[in-house]
Amino acid sequence: MCPLSSKIKYKQLTRIAPSHFYAMVQCPYKVVLAEAFDRRPLIPLSPNTYIGSVFHKLMEKIAKGQVTEETFNEVWENEIKSKEDELRQEGITFCLPLKNHVQNIGLKKILIKNQLKASQSTSTNKNKSIEFLSEKWLQNEDGTVGGMADLITKSANSTSISDFKTGKLTYSMVDESGEIISLVKEEYEYQLKLYAQLYFINYKVYPDHLYIIDMNKNSIEIDFTHEECQSLYKQAQNLLLEVNINIQKKQFSTLANCSTSNCRYCLYRPACVFYHSWLPTNLQTNDVVGKLINTKRFLNGNVNVTLEVDKRLISIVEIEPSFAVEEYKGGDFLGFYGLKRKNENTYSMNKYSCIDDLNQ
Repeated sequence: MCPLSSKIKYKQLTRIAPSHFYAMVQCPYKVVLAEAFDRRPLIPLSPNTYIGSVFHKLMEKIAKGQVTEETFNEVWENEIKSKEDELRQEGITFCLPLKNHVQNIGLKKILIKNQLKASQSTSTNKNKSIEFLSEKWLQNEDGTVGGMADLITKSANSTSISDFKTGKLTYSMVDESGEIISLVKEEYEYQLKLYAQLYFINYKVYPDHLYIIDMNKNSIEIDFTHEECQSLYKQAQNLLLEVNINIQKKQFSTLANCSTSNCRYCLYRPACVFYHSWLPTNLQTNDVVGKLINTKRFLNGNVNVTLEVDKRLISIVEIEPSFAVEEYKGGDFLGFYGLKRKNENTYSMNKYSCIDDLNQ
């Protein structure tokens, strides 16, 4: 087999989306790889990712007043069925049905329903003078910066842009006085401020408010200035131009920025030669690349392998037969991704792990 890195078909980037801007600032090569593989992940996604898009849809409909307590269960089932049908069409069946593969799905359903109850306790959704624009496409004049805003709410007095998130909205840090404070994740601020600038480009006026909203209906308003939005927009334009120049010149090493935070959850790391060079001396991502030393099969069909990684021996255990690891031979250079660390020199595999042959 050929390594994924040899199958890359580089393309010029036609657009930078507000939702991808932060990732592109951190590691432009990640977005370049995503485009090269038509944004089809090279790592199996957790069912939580797929169910997250269902929650996202429900949160939008609740915010717009399109769901009642009487119709909630029906809408919930329809959204899950729609996502499962989409996954089947893409050949992704290992996580179906979703309800059987998502932990605490009942609790998450309750959280969404609580959001519905909170919405119905106000008269906002009943106010006919308020206009809701869901999944509104916003872009600049030439389409080089653009994306889908989750929800735009317009009234006679103000306009707001809201973005729904199914994960944590903030992170904790210690300030100069030693106090622990919570800050909004920077990528969420970047995203909304870019949408604000795109809204201005389209309507010649800035929104009055920017919000991020989570599953518990926690809402955080993002402070912004017009100058901040303009600056981020210029940065996005310049970054897109710079990345495309590097793609044209095939100067990909200048685009890659390997680090634990950038690479740990990157869905395209199996195709990144820069990551493979960085990884052997940075074993913090639960991936391992190295030379296959030997394999050992057990009575239950599972296989253990030993790899040589930067002059160390690393064991990967509990490999199910479906991974066909015995097809590889001693001396092959292999990449194992999405492992579970058991101790310093031992990892195990699970159904979300994958293997790639890195031999040139």
